[in-house]
Amino acid sequence: MANKIKRFWFIDNSGKVPRMGIVEKSINAVTRDGYSTDYKSVTAAKDIAIYAISRDVDLNINSLTSTWNAIPEQFHEVLVNKVIAMGYKKGKGFNIEKARFFDEEYNMGLKEAKKFAKSNYATTGNVRPQDF
Repeated sequence: MANKIKRFWFIDNSGKVPRMGIVEKSINAVTRDGYSTDYKSVTAAKDIAIYAISRDVDLNINSLTSTWNAIPEQFHEVLVNKVIAMGYKKGKGFNIEKARFFDEEYNMGLKEAKKFAKSNYATTGNVRPQDF
């Protein structure tokens, strides 16, 4: 029976952008630069699937180039429809018919966005062994 390799992951927050690292449990302690560890670099390069729950960063109001990175471009108009509907529900521009119209547009777009989210849209990458 073959030994199953145990792999572990960690997040390195020491830089500007967090990085994820994957390591393997080692039988013999690895010593480098005076530090000993029971973990080593990954020995095989394979495709892996990473399932994550993430959220988009807040938009910077002062920046003209702010975009929503995690929301696909085809659903940006859905958010705009909701904002327009809310605008027609408040203040001097109160108009319930227009508010209902944009609310319905929003609800139809939201339904499509939920279908898209359930479609398991995922991309894969390749992990290559690195020696540090």
